[in-house]
Amino acid sequence: MIIYIDLLLNKLFKYRQSLGLSFFFFGAPIIYFLRDGLKLAPNSTAFTAALTIGSLLIAFPFNFKKLYQTNTFGYLLCIGYAILAIFYLAFYAPNRGWFTNTTVEAVYQIVILLSMFIFAGTSINALKDNFLQFSLIICLIGGLSLIYYIARNPLYVIGMRASISFSGDDAVSSMGNPHIYAKSAYAGVVAGMILLKTETRPLWRLFYLGSVAIMLLVVALCQAMAIILVTGIFFFIYNIANFKAHNIYKALKWIFGWQGILLFLLVSYGIYYLWENTRFDEYFINVSTIITERLERIVTSLFDTETASTVRLAGDESASTRVTNITDLFKNINERIEDGEWFSVIFGNGYHHKYIDSPIFQTLNDLGIMGFVIFTVLHIVLLLWVWKEAFNPTCNFTLFVAYTFLVTVIQNFTMGMPYDYPRWTVMIFVARFALNYKKIPKTPQSEPVLASS
Repeated sequence: MIIYIDLLLNKLFKYRQSLGLSFFFFGAPIIYFLRDGLKLAPNSTAFTAALTIGSLLIAFPFNFKKLYQTNTFGYLLCIGYAILAIFYLAFYAPNRGWFTNTTVEAVYQIVILLSMFIFAGTSINALKDNFLQFSLIICLIGGLSLIYYIARNPLYVIGMRASISFSGDDAVSSMGNPHIYAKSAYAGVVAGMILLKTETRPLWRLFYLGSVAIMLLVVALCQAMAIILVTGIFFFIYNIANFKAHNIYKALKWIFGWQGILLFLLVSYGIYYLWENTRFDEYFINVSTIITERLERIVTSLFDTETASTVRLAGDESASTRVTNITDLFKNINERIEDGEWFSVIFGNGYHHKYIDSPIFQTLNDLGIMGFVIFTVLHIVLLLWVWKEAFNPTCNFTLFVAYTFLVTVIQNFTMGMPYDYPRWTVMIFVARFALNYKKIPKTPQSEPVLASS
């Protein structure tokens, strides 16, 4: 027994960085399920921080003197933005006590700086073989925990956005945060699709297919429009990048073979059974109607500000308010330019000056042109690498990092604060590995590795 425990501990130690970082990025649904779903620590910020930061510390490098190559320009932009944010937090935060809780914000910045060091001290060769597997399992557990929660929640009504309610008395707590679960589910979809591409073992292929199906169900249940949009973009780019006549032939051969026919019959029977014996038809029609209406109204709010001001259905108010805030921001900038107030235009109005609900435009308002340029150029640098990886991937790990970064890009336009550590740790992680790697040939004694790791 001791031998097996020792073997397990050695395996966990060997894969600790992959396990720690995958949980750090995608383990939030599990944390909230344990915290509020199972009531282990209702609404406890300390519980969330302990598991989140603890998972990051699991990946802490032991060799303090060895730092790996990063995307130098991208990393410098991340460092520059962090220094700017810390300076503004200390000396230029006019709304301290309103938007700005100095202690919490300082912890955010410490996590951001700590992650810079940990990522730079982590080799790609420590992640490229098992990071996707750990990420998929963590995302799958998180998705299943959400499905379990809503299945046992008597207050859940068909058509509601699926989420685990926070243990609070306000309206936001009762709703929870569906974006957390949708984001993790999207990462599970990407991991499953990438692993499925190179997997040949039938049982593992079936596991990956089932995992992707469950994750897509979670995305649909959460009704997070930004994640639904990113999921569509992912499948579009993924199929374009992998478009080969030979693959089409293989797919058609499989579909019209006995496996495809058997799967078609099983799926058809399953849908028929659900449709006739459950309320699946009602759920499908309701969700389809809700998603269609919300997409139409969000598009309207983006392109017709007059109509947007009248949009006040559930889930659409944030979109119309965001457009109003952005419009007011540019009007305010024009007025300041006309009045010759160039200082506030260049250097901004201060840390968390106004909640705009669009991080990139809030950067322009809070940190001025200086912060906005850093934020924008960083996105351009990283997106160029993402495009290159999508069509010429270095390995499954870098391809996964590239595709999951798309969520952060969309959310940097659509929701949240620009200073949040979940946002910046993702961008720092991508900047760490956004390199042009060269493969070192395999030797009889070793596996192939990646240079510039």
